[in-house]
Amino acid sequence: MTGSYRTRLHRFYRAARRQQLQRVSTLRADDGAPVDVLLEDVSMSGCRISGAVDLTPGEAIWIGLAGVGTRAARIIWAESGRAGCHFIDPLSAAEFDQTHQASSVVATLFPARPAPAFIAPAEPEDAPRPSRAGLKPMLLAALFCGGLVAVLIGWRIALS
Repeated sequence: MTGSYRTRLHRFYRAARRQQLQRVSTLRADDGAPVDVLLEDVSMSGCRISGAVDLTPGEAIWIGLAGVGTRAARIIWAESGRAGCHFIDPLSAAEFDQTHQASSVVATLFPARPAPAFIAPAEPEDAPRPSRAGLKPMLLAALFCGGLVAVLIGWRIALS
């Protein structure tokens, strides 16, 4: 239950702006067999795919990106035939533009080996995730406390 909860929260924390694509692509996992997927959106740091079955968070894959070629990635979340992937090497701005403007045909060869072994293992389920929601209240509390200290110091000086 906890893993599912964290997975859903992770979708709202985006490292980069995503652009809708809805293009056919090919994915290859550890066994090297091609799997047709729909590339729903892409960002410089990752993508969302659908149509892939039996993917698990932390799994290493290769994904074909039109205009760029293949890219090593790691599955971040997977649910109901959809998955979010994080690129091991982020796309450059030029590659991001090429992927958006290219046709859905990937004119490249996939590596003839399983997914790369250099991909770091997924974070454990209990690893803390950064939270944008907690940052604003913490900053406001720090400003309030700093202002309160300044007022108290000012009163003490004035009373001396």
